[in-house]
Amino acid sequence: MNRLVMIGGLVVVAGLAVAVYRAKLGAEETQGRIDGLKAEAVKVEKDIAVMRAEEAYLTRPERIGPIARDRLGLEPASPDQYTASEALKQRLGEERLTLPAPDAEVPAETPATPAGPAHQ
Repeated sequence: MNRLVMIGGLVVVAGLAVAVYRAKLGAEETQGRIDGLKAEAVKVEKDIAVMRAEEAYLTRPERIGPIARDRLGLEPASPDQYTASEALKQRLGEERLTLPAPDAEVPAETPATPAGPAHQ
């Protein structure tokens, strides 16, 4: 009986040793993935910073102004094109959308003919 308990104990200890070893390998693998993701996050943050700097450079008014004039024919807005927000609200309230009268004749659409051989 003593021998059987000893063998059972050794099997349990061996099983626990294997489980601890596998857990250690899994933890190392997980830590490696975490380190890789952290490095990737740092790279992405650097890429975002570069892109923000490029956006700031490309959207400068002194760069866009000549492009808008030369390629699109746009000019800076004149003072009479600006409207105060109160006046804009009044102006928008005065403009009404005119719809055709309900009894107006609407042209009928021609019915669609089926494509392919005619049905008999």
